[in-house]
Amino acid sequence: MGIEDAASIRKARASTYLFRAAAAHVRARVEKSTAERCAKQLFDDVVTPLVLRAGTAQAKTTGSGWADALAATSVDDFVASISVLSAAAGLIAKGMRVDLGHFASIRLPARTFDPAAAGSWIAEGAPIPVRSLNVTASSVYPRKLAVITSWTEELARASNIAEVAGALISEAAAQAFDTALLGTQADNGATPQGILNGVTPISAAGRLGNNLDTASQDIAALAAELAKHGAGLDPVVIAAVAQATMLKMLVAGKAWNLPILPSAALASGVVIMVETGSFASAFSGTPDFSSADVALLHYEDTSPQDITGGSPSPAVPTRSLMQTNGIALRMVLRCAWGMRNRAHVAYLTGANWP
Repeated sequence: MGIEDAASIRKARASTYLFRAAAAHVRARVEKSTAERCAKQLFDDVVTPLVLRAGTAQAKTTGSGWADALAATSVDDFVASISVLSAAAGLIAKGMRVDLGHFASIRLPARTFDPAAAGSWIAEGAPIPVRSLNVTASSVYPRKLAVITSWTEELARASNIAEVAGALISEAAAQAFDTALLGTQADNGATPQGILNGVTPISAAGRLGNNLDTASQDIAALAAELAKHGAGLDPVVIAAVAQATMLKMLVAGKAWNLPILPSAALASGVVIMVETGSFASAFSGTPDFSSADVALLHYEDTSPQDITGGSPSPAVPTRSLMQTNGIALRMVLRCAWGMRNRAHVAYLTGANWP
């Protein structure tokens, strides 16, 4: 590895290699070549033997060798890189990371808050009370985050294909993360459980003298709710875009040290506070990429159906990649998340600011 190659690796974010893998697969489809060969053509100035050391015909990041040395780091950095688009990604970056491995489920231990279980002050020579810790555990199950993006052949041949791949995958993943993680749904075998599942919202403050007074009352109430269950050491505020924006303006220049994360997935007036130390997540080290140019796709981003046999049947709208000279790229990433203690999440609806 030359000096210039080493410098290039230091300059590039780890997630860059994930986006380059996606771009290489798209270009390989249109060029009728291999992803490994297209990667060399597209990124010759920064692709090094470390990335391409064992490229194969399919050049997948899972087991083929190319990019696998950086894959785990790339996934972590990918989540961090979309935190500007996704409040869920911001929470993931701040929370606990656990090893997903090849487990069917992961147990997340937590201690139930009990002031009586704390240590005791004793007199000299007196026996020390022995207390049993009340430890519980919840299970989270790995689920698949899958993203399909479609491209025209002209776009696939563009010189900025890696940047386009990064933008498309990031935007799709950000929406998927926020919708699921900040939801109230139970785990249904496909979508992971939302962190608001089973959490009863507290009442928002009535309209006070001004936005700052009203917002302060709501934030204090959320903090108090966490404190009742032994949380509040390192909380983060997640809010609908209007409330997050207003809160940032209200606390500008003031002694405020809580992160504020906006999310377009939340309904207006929803404000959440999460103890980051109680949130845990896990991701597979390597995403799977595949591409196609002859598929028939149902262009539905909420509840896609089988082309026939669903409702409606046939599914609409559909588009033939062969007929439209298009290309589809699919990314599949295994992930899991959950709260070690569900009581370490508090939220309210109907915030009266603005």
